[in-house]
Amino acid sequence: MGLVSKGMRLVGPAILPKISYHKKTIDQYTKYYLSESVEKNTILYESRDGKSLTDSPFAIFEYLLKTDKNLDYTHVWVVTPSAELEKVMATYKDRSNVQFVVRNSNDYLKWLTKAEYLINNSTFQPFVTIKKEQTYINTWHGTPLKTMGFDIPGNPADAKNVVRNFFMADYLISPNQHTTDMFVKSYRLHDNYMGQIIEDGYPRIDQTYKDNVDHLLKTLFEFQVEIDLSKQILLYTPTWKGGNLSASKNEVAQIHHEMSLVREKFGETYNVLIKVHPFLYEEAKSYPELVPYLIPDIIDTNLLLGIVDCLVTDYSSIFFDYLVTDKPIFFYCWDDDLYSNKRGKYFEYEELPGPVAFNIEELILKLETMDEQKEIYKENYATFKERFTPYDDGHVTERLVDIIFKKEKLPQVKVIEPTSIKKRLLIYPGGMRSNGITSSFINLLQNIDFDEYDVVCFLDNIGTADQVKNVSFLPENVSFLFRFDIANYTVKERYQDLHIHMHGVKKGKEDKYPQDIYEREVRRLLGGQRFDVAIDFSGYSLNWSKYILGAKADKYVCYLHSDMMQDKEREVNGRKIHKMNLQGIFSAYHRYDELVSVSEAIKEVNQEKLAKYAAPEKFTYAVNTIDPDKILGKKQEAEKEDVLETEMFFRDAHLIHPKEDHIIRTSRPDMVLGNRQTRRFDESKINLLGKFTYNEEDYYKFTQNGAYVGWIKGDEVEVEPTKVLAKNEVSYFAKINTRGSDYLQTEPIGLETSYPLSNAGGLKNIYLPIEEEVITQEETSVKIKLGGKELGWLPKSKMTYSRKLNWTKDNHPPMKIKALRRLTLTINHLERRQTIKNVQYRPLKKEVIEGYFTNSTTHSVKGYAQPKVLESHQDLGVVTLIYVNSLCTTANGRWFETLDESGKTQWIQFEELILSPIVDEMIIFEKEVYDEVTFLRQEVPVYASKEECLAGNMTLAKALPKAIAIKEMKTSLSREFVLVQWEEKELWVEKELTHAEPLDGILNAEDELVPFPDKEKTNIVTTGRLSQEKNQVTLIEAFALFQEKNSESHLYIIGSGPEKNHLEEKIKELSLEKEVTLLGQIYNPFAFMKHCDVFALTSLYEGQSMVLLEALTLGMKCMSTDIPACRKVLEDGEYGVLAKSNDAAGVNEAIEELINGKHSFKTFDAYKYNKLALQMFYDLL
Repeated sequence: MGLVSKGMRLVGPAILPKISYHKKTIDQYTKYYLSESVEKNTILYESRDGKSLTDSPFAIFEYLLKTDKNLDYTHVWVVTPSAELEKVMATYKDRSNVQFVVRNSNDYLKWLTKAEYLINNSTFQPFVTIKKEQTYINTWHGTPLKTMGFDIPGNPADAKNVVRNFFMADYLISPNQHTTDMFVKSYRLHDNYMGQIIEDGYPRIDQTYKDNVDHLLKTLFEFQVEIDLSKQILLYTPTWKGGNLSASKNEVAQIHHEMSLVREKFGETYNVLIKVHPFLYEEAKSYPELVPYLIPDIIDTNLLLGIVDCLVTDYSSIFFDYLVTDKPIFFYCWDDDLYSNKRGKYFEYEELPGPVAFNIEELILKLETMDEQKEIYKENYATFKERFTPYDDGHVTERLVDIIFKKEKLPQVKVIEPTSIKKRLLIYPGGMRSNGITSSFINLLQNIDFDEYDVVCFLDNIGTADQVKNVSFLPENVSFLFRFDIANYTVKERYQDLHIHMHGVKKGKEDKYPQDIYEREVRRLLGGQRFDVAIDFSGYSLNWSKYILGAKADKYVCYLHSDMMQDKEREVNGRKIHKMNLQGIFSAYHRYDELVSVSEAIKEVNQEKLAKYAAPEKFTYAVNTIDPDKILGKKQEAEKEDVLETEMFFRDAHLIHPKEDHIIRTSRPDMVLGNRQTRRFDESKINLLGKFTYNEEDYYKFTQNGAYVGWIKGDEVEVEPTKVLAKNEVSYFAKINTRGSDYLQTEPIGLETSYPLSNAGGLKNIYLPIEEEVITQEETSVKIKLGGKELGWLPKSKMTYSRKLNWTKDNHPPMKIKALRRLTLTINHLERRQTIKNVQYRPLKKEVIEGYFTNSTTHSVKGYAQPKVLESHQDLGVVTLIYVNSLCTTANGRWFETLDESGKTQWIQFEELILSPIVDEMIIFEKEVYDEVTFLRQEVPVYASKEECLAGNMTLAKALPKAIAIKEMKTSLSREFVLVQWEEKELWVEKELTHAEPLDGILNAEDELVPFPDKEKTNIVTTGRLSQEKNQVTLIEAFALFQEKNSESHLYIIGSGPEKNHLEEKIKELSLEKEVTLLGQIYNPFAFMKHCDVFALTSLYEGQSMVLLEALTLGMKCMSTDIPACRKVLEDGEYGVLAKSNDAAGVNEAIEELINGKHSFKTFDAYKYNKLALQMFYDLL
């Protein structure tokens, strides 16, 4: 760590609360948490982040207010001030026991820490921690139609704060079994939830039963909603799906236009009113034509449902509540094919308690036949009502208050309480990146007996595809909780924590270890749970160990996966990456009950080397578990159905021939629901919303004149370029919040001239002022300037805006804010000075070329990983033909961005190449493939030779049902052909006319096909992280010696890691590019390994080699360097060969002996081993 970084760590805790709104809020909250005592009979209510007094919290409040004659309770409502909400608040001005606090104000923070009861229909913010003396009631806000929690595809960490709130809650309120299942299964509370789930209906539905017509109508009239009392009420409640400014404006315009059509048709009978989602309300309010029919956001929806005669909705859960009225429900799901495929639903449309329409014409037709529709859906309606509102009788709130506030037992009420007698485990597994620890942890949980153990997996705020993939392998029985946001420490406590991290726990000063602050932080993250055993399965960081030790548990266990002292000294790129973390955790070893090495051999090493940190009896061992069924291919992974998503595509367009017949589908062309109709149009202008490719044809989803029409074939539409809707000068202050897959663009996102300029992942957490934003139909973009240089454009959503230093009133922030911005930038840019310094190497301008060229220079060309001259480079030799992606200008000169034969980017200085366009089309490359192909047309052009392909001399032939492709080639014009076995001949076919399925290979983590090894060769394989201690470089050197006598051989290295470049350099140095293949990460390496002859391991040290165990399970011939852990796995040579010396010569000799010698090795019994390993784990507990 550099001096500046150390300095920043020292001053950061004191300065950051002064310049960061979020950190200041947490600092203030923590002070109140420590200083305020809980006041009896006080209740804090929060509904929809303080934007209204509604939902179940409001129902409980109203009931208590009515029944609390002695004013025993003080009621505190959280509000986000608005003119409409002021009117509601004014109705309680004479109530001495009712008060209002502004969300995130000091009064709010104080009441969060001292109210006896906290009631929320959603979630409290991540910093909120429930004290022992407090009672948290989470009422939630609806029966789910769309998938929830960990049922939603993607990153499970997206649910982190919701599941945290559920685990903190003393009571979860459920209206039905389906919602109870959402808590228990979708959010995986399982038996780990220590609170009570009261399944007895929703308090908010009591409001629908109220005789409140006069009062409600009076309120609506006060807000100038136009209602004719002689007519019935039809209410339309569309949900909000998220989107940018353009999408929101279009959505509001569409709502107005379509409901105008409904009003035009049914206005004699119905008041057609609209209640939009809160996120859309401000936009809707600004639409004058909509305002007379717009229900104010502060009106309680359930009160409103009591006077509604017909409900039209899409995915809103309020239709479940409306079932108690026995009145008709219509589903208008015009955008189903834009959203629900991505997320999923719990019910199919044919199950719903009312008809489904996919465009406004269908909706009007179904409304016209309302009586008929009611009869058709009568059975569905009755089924849904019985299933989803079985307890709702108008008295749910009364029973809930009796149970929670009066502590009464009501036998007729279903209360799910914790009854499990299983042993409870808390486990931190590490970062869940692909490595041996992650593999071991997944295996352990795949094997554990969940009839005996409940497991909470304590995870980091995961984000990479690799982490998400690995977490997906964990059994559904496991509960997930996450560490996220910043810790609730005061400034003083942050310095205490910093001191422990930098210096460890000094002997004789154990009382300085701030155990209390870690226990409090664990309460924030895990709630008030207690465990039988808390396990740090990673064992590499005090930053996690302090929380495992801060959990309430009867026993504490830490795993030691390696020679920990040697790992402390391990270097990556010249830096000892584990030194500080391991020094810290070593000093806390004495706090653990057991320190578990993963083999007996490594236990003895650790016991000796770490003797000064813990008593010898604390050191023990338990070997890693494996998953024999998975290794042997006996376990069938559940196939996940590919979800075909609609591309969001906002464009203006026009019909090419509007007066001609067009086939219109009301739902996506691959869906069975919806109608197909023939239509002509009076005008050509349309607006596109989505794009979808089906059977090789493009389709567009479109509206016309504000109303949704349907899907139309792409060749009947001419699409206009993305429009710029607005350009704004702004004065934002924000932090870049990008991931590795994000790119800076040359222009605002969506414009035809916009394309990727440079990767933005490395800029994460850099603060900067934003002075310009551009809104297009596709996205709102902001210009990124750093170090005085314009770097490109990012989506506005990729920035985190400072609550304290952002300025949106005008372009002239006050002097105080300017000064604080300068201070923040100085601190932040000092911390990230190396990243900012490297800006000079980033492309500032980019000319896209994308083509093949000839090069006339005759000297050897150097390729660089970045557009800058580095010591590390690749010698590309004399280049005669090259693919150029772009020509970029940096502050450091001009560079060609090129691709080599493997598809890897090589940056070449502009002066190194003299390029000329290729005049005649030529073949650029050929490669062998082995695919089964089907043809996409009944007749396909075929070519007799490569020359005929270039000349365009083809013959039409009737397509075969299937064929085998054996070769693939690409030309300088980027035309691609495949050579197929066509009956008795071999013919070339255009690749785009075929669909290929690989016959013999496996995909790696980058979705690249890895062909299986050539069986005619001797194939050697190793797997593991590409890191210094795994020592693959020695294996490559040994293989070079092996190749001298065994030319028909190949080495495969499976894995990824920091040593990749070093290994590539070694492979090139030894001229083994064709004989050694780096395969990258493979999630199921066993399918590849079993095709190889020898498994070789050349680690310098191991805790216990998982990969060696896996190879033995496959029955492979195995060799390893002679180190204690591997010597134990191979039982001193009984299961495989140990190298006589751990250098290249010794490894080569061991491989030779394995290939040519006549050994009779013992058979490894993986199932017996695993049973023993699992029992050793159980014995620890």
